Amino acid sequence: MPLLTYREAAKRIGRTTRAIRYMRQDGMPMGWERRHGQMVRVVDEQVLLKHWRERLKRWPPHQYRLRKLRQQEAAGDTPEPSPTPNRPDDPGGTP
Repeated sequence: MPLLTYREAAKRIGRTTRAIRYMRQDGMPMGWERRHGQMVRVVDEQVLLKHWRERLKRWPPHQYRLRKLRQQEAAGDTPEPSPTPNRPDDPGGTP
């Protein structure tokens, strides 16, 4: 699996580089690699995704969304997509 830097890992899961640092402090194993003559911290993509899934399991808002989706599915309703905030890089969004 590919090794990702802080920036690449943050982009992969849609968070900031600071969130990746918090995840490392929380126990996510990371290593070092030489890239372009400099040593950078790297994490295996599978390790990153596994750690991210574990964090989501402990996050109350995520649990609420999952519970709501399961209730809708049990009732036979089709879940509505959750609204996403407009971002400056979003073609339909406002800057």
